[in-house]
Amino acid sequence: MNKTVFESELRSRLLANACGVLRVLRSPDGECVEYRGRDLVDAADTAVRPYSDSKRGRVVLLLLPHCPELFLLHLGFVLSGDCPAILPWPTTRVDAAKYQRNLMHQLQNLSADLLITLPRLSGSLRGHVGFAVHSCSIDNSAAFETMFASRLQMEPGEIQGRDGEPGGVPKDAVFIQFSGGTTGMQKAVIVTSGMLHAQLERLALTLSFSSDDCVVSWLPMYHDMGLIACLWLPLWAGSASVQMAASDWLLCPEKLFEVIERYRGTFCWLPNFAFAYLADRAPAMRNYNLDHVRAFINCSEPVRNSSLTLFLSAFERFGVRRNHLQASYAMAENVFAVTQTHLDGAPVSVSREVVRADDGRPLAFGLGEQVFVSSGRRLSDTAVKIVAPLGTPCADGVAGEILIRSESLFSGYWNGAGLDRYLMSRDGYHRTGDYGFMLDGELYVIGRIKDLIIVAGQNIFPEDVEALVNAIPGVYPGRTVAFGLDESSRGTEGLVVVAELRGDHTPESTRKIEVEIRNTVLAGIGVAPRYALVVPQRWVVKSTAGKISRRDTRQRFLDERGALGR
Repeated sequence: MNKTVFESELRSRLLANACGVLRVLRSPDGECVEYRGRDLVDAADTAVRPYSDSKRGRVVLLLLPHCPELFLLHLGFVLSGDCPAILPWPTTRVDAAKYQRNLMHQLQNLSADLLITLPRLSGSLRGHVGFAVHSCSIDNSAAFETMFASRLQMEPGEIQGRDGEPGGVPKDAVFIQFSGGTTGMQKAVIVTSGMLHAQLERLALTLSFSSDDCVVSWLPMYHDMGLIACLWLPLWAGSASVQMAASDWLLCPEKLFEVIERYRGTFCWLPNFAFAYLADRAPAMRNYNLDHVRAFINCSEPVRNSSLTLFLSAFERFGVRRNHLQASYAMAENVFAVTQTHLDGAPVSVSREVVRADDGRPLAFGLGEQVFVSSGRRLSDTAVKIVAPLGTPCADGVAGEILIRSESLFSGYWNGAGLDRYLMSRDGYHRTGDYGFMLDGELYVIGRIKDLIIVAGQNIFPEDVEALVNAIPGVYPGRTVAFGLDESSRGTEGLVVVAELRGDHTPESTRKIEVEIRNTVLAGIGVAPRYALVVPQRWVVKSTAGKISRRDTRQRFLDERGALGR
């Protein structure tokens, strides 16, 4: 489907649909702005009118916090033939230095035509970019501007915009979204009309998603899970969605259940950490009626059996059942979903003992969880294969790199001068960099290949170490990072574990937890950490997608090892 046809079909669907509705919660107290059918189209057209231009296909950057204007501008620019890109808004949970590097990288490499941001920020950014900067006023702009300024200090220097047609985005580009950024700077992915149409149609078919459904989400729009699954899927299907701010959910997790109950939500996509995060706060929650929910979809790799078990145990009293807990393997490079479990039953799982490395040896003994949970079967237009390091195909139950190919697959990362296709294999498969295996048609994801730690010949998956440490009382769940540190004098890597603590601790209690970390990891995997350190809250570096960044945390450890003093 070409771009003109897609825009026309989208507008027709929105205008003809009286059931579909976009609801945006402005604040934690539940103040809601609602757009339905023609009102949504009119509001989107009105939002972009001040920035209109006779030229189509402009790259438009949106640097705004969670607000109705963000959703309307994104949709309005798509309907007008331009190519919007939602830039991450800073939060207190994202490392300020990493955020600044990432934002400057995006401004430098996207080669945009236009940037829209809050009034005070537009004035300060105009001196740093070579393309047009416009203002957009929203409710409570001053508070958002103050928060932004506290998280970002602009460096001197000019960033040039795109000059002329050479290097322009493809003519069928609908919008730009970004990779997760856990292993470096976020990379820009051009989503074309053909890619988006194929993904939305296949995903809706797999989920039996219809206009009767309602998606409830707190996920940010600069991440593919929030943008595609929670906004574009309901828009295309003519169903409802309710959009909360991620910051509001983090401050009050049970708000999610309150909104699901109020609007009778049927689908909710969540990263893996959110299942345990919610379960941990269950005792303080009142009862909610969630029996109308069709699926809570775990869309982090790998899917943790312990997270699902904790969630089920905590919220059975709300009507949650095992078959409500589903899983998916997704990535921005494929627009979104690669695989999805079927909603007629719970995701299947297998014992670690049945899995082998490509050399035939058992994958691991006694590491972390003893089962792998499936991320489902491939979507109908998608091919998935597992390959060994030299590219030879792996048999069922043998782990290797995950490669994918589909109608939704990108052609390369966008850098402002064109598409970089270096991650494509000769037969058109994308090398994901993820490690996993296939068994009986189901995909199981283990982790990132680059994150694998090798100590004295033993392969250690950081996810296993982190899961062990996250369960220790006093450790802040989800804020533990394990990585390898090259020690040439010993001829191997050393295992480093860094964990944030919850609450206040004395030096004595801190030392006790460090000893417990060391002993727990040694008992769990048979290898003692070379370093086991507890650090202050918010020390661990997270990506803009909210995932821990092992690469950046490792670099911070190297930079500050002397200051840590142990």
